[in-house]
Amino acid sequence: MPPTETEELKQKILEENRRVHAKEGSLYLNRHPEQTNRYQTRILKNTVRYIRNQIPEREAKVLDLGCGTGYLYLEFLKRGFDMTGVDLSEELIDVLKKNVPKEAKTRSRLEVADVLEFAENDSNTYDAIVLSALLHHLYDYDQAIEQFVQKLNPGGWFLVFFEPLKQDIDSPIRYQFHRWIAQIDEWYYKRAMNRLNIPIFEEDYHLADFQRQQGGIDPHRVVEVLKSCNMEITELKKYCARRHAFPAFLTNSILHTQNTFNLLARKPKLMNQVTR
Repeated sequence: MPPTETEELKQKILEENRRVHAKEGSLYLNRHPEQTNRYQTRILKNTVRYIRNQIPEREAKVLDLGCGTGYLYLEFLKRGFDMTGVDLSEELIDVLKKNVPKEAKTRSRLEVADVLEFAENDSNTYDAIVLSALLHHLYDYDQAIEQFVQKLNPGGWFLVFFEPLKQDIDSPIRYQFHRWIAQIDEWYYKRAMNRLNIPIFEEDYHLADFQRQQGGIDPHRVVEVLKSCNMEITELKKYCARRHAFPAFLTNSILHTQNTFNLLARKPKLMNQVTR
C-alpha cells in the first residue's frame, strides 16, 4: 500500500532533521547559545543536581533522547550516571563521542537512531529518561512519551527540558516588550554569527522544528499524557529563554513572560519499595 499523507509528513520531518543537523555538526552549540548561556546553564545544573539527589545510586542508568552534542548528556555523565544517548544525527553523535572523557567511556553508550525506532528495539529499562529540545522535532510527541515512560524503572524520573511553550498572552503590553527584547537579542545573535562566519540555516527549519511551527507545545497536554501513564508530576517550570543571558534575566525578572518550559515527573514506586 502507498504511504498515507501522515506517513509521508513524518518521513519528511525526519529527513529534514537529519539534513539540518548534519549541516550544523560541531557548530551546533555555537549556533544555539540559548542552550548554554549562563542563565540557562544555571537552570540545567540545578535540574541535574536535583535528579542526582533523588537517585543516590552512583551508576544509575539514564537515557538521553535527542542527546545531540551532549550539553545535557555530559552533565549527567559527570555526576556518575551510566549514560545511554540516542540521536538521529550521526554527525552530532560523532561530536559527542569526542567529548566524552576517557575515564567515563565505560559508562557511555551512544547510538544513532530515530527515537521511536529505538523505543521499539531497546529492551533496557532506566532510572531516568531525559530529553532536551526534542519533542518539538516530532510529529507525534504523545506517542514518544507513552513509549518511553514504559522503559522507566519504578521510582524513575522523566525530564522534559527546554521545549518551546505554546504561549498564553495575558498582557499585550508586556508581550510587546517581550518581542522587542527578543528582536534586539536576535540582532546581536545574527551579528555574532556573521562575525564568526557561522551560517544560521533559518530557511532549513520549516519542518525540522515541526511543533514550533504549530505555535509550540502545550505543557498541559504533556502533563495529561504523563498522568494517563500513571506518572506523578513534580514540577512544571515556565520561563523565557534567550540567545544571551542578560536578555533572559531581564525578561524573567521584570516582564515575567515565558516562551520555554521544563517538566519533571516520576513513576510511582512499587508498594514493597514504599513500605521497605
